[in-house]
Amino acid sequence: MFRGVVLCITIVLLWSGGSTRAADCPPLPPPYAGPIFDANVQSWNPNIGDLIGVAQAAGVKRIALFANSRLGPGTPTARAVLALAQAHPDLIVLGAPKVGFIFDGDLPRGYIADTVAGVRNGTYKFVGEILYTHGDKRADPPTPNGEVYVDPLAAGSKALLTQLASFNVPLLTHFEAWAWDRDKARIDTFYAAWPQQRFVLPSLAYGSPDLADAILSAHPNLWGIISRLVDGRYQFADPAKFAKLGPSMFDDCGVLLPEWRAVLVEHSDRLMYGSDFYTGPGGSWSTYLGPIRKYRSIAAQLPPDVAERISWDNAAALYGAK
Repeated sequence: MFRGVVLCITIVLLWSGGSTRAADCPPLPPPYAGPIFDANVQSWNPNIGDLIGVAQAAGVKRIALFANSRLGPGTPTARAVLALAQAHPDLIVLGAPKVGFIFDGDLPRGYIADTVAGVRNGTYKFVGEILYTHGDKRADPPTPNGEVYVDPLAAGSKALLTQLASFNVPLLTHFEAWAWDRDKARIDTFYAAWPQQRFVLPSLAYGSPDLADAILSAHPNLWGIISRLVDGRYQFADPAKFAKLGPSMFDDCGVLLPEWRAVLVEHSDRLMYGSDFYTGPGGSWSTYLGPIRKYRSIAAQLPPDVAERISWDNAAALYGAK
């Protein structure tokens, strides 16, 4: 077992090298050819019809999809995601809309009510990502305090989890690695206080292998997602926050590092692939093919049974979509 503290969850799967590999790079095995369940896809605008075709082209057989919608289920984006899920129930597993940035330190009452109502009536099969901690990115407009912080032990999260207790739906929770020393005690208390709740941690690989191992080892009700970012690190506006993030999972040749490989194998029963893909205004879903191709190269470097669990089995079991 590894030692350490942890980071947030959604592991990074694109290696840090460019489009060409050095002549002295070792050959990589043929790409993983099995089905993929993408456990984390977001829609930031209502133009999502192209997602179906590109997912089919990429060999993605299931997608856990949710809207990024600060104003709840009535927005154009949330309505478009709902319509797509209803039209393609064999592909889309629908989650409650992501609440987006929260600036008052607790979950809004309207968000809680809308989420619980949608879970209760069967519309939502999981709860889209809650940003408990989120730092400013270089490419995004700054938030008032340089980060979003929501107390996981405040009344809103308690109310949400109390009302969801009988439904057993997965809940995606976003915490940041750079703030782990500050937040660890509250995060551990949060996960431990709800042992029957199935939590999911995106952005798992933004810290070290030791951190990823530590949080998964400490919380058997926690699943981790390995995601799409090229070098395994956000580009934070604050250089001090950026400096606290861990290294990439891969070397410049795209070879999975041994210490990360050991974590993936050790915790292969609770790790899933999730692209964390989204498109901004004017973006194209055609670029979704790139992360999936690169993930297939990564999965091919794992034992076949491990690759199958991370690529499909775990997400299918967690989201109830065999």
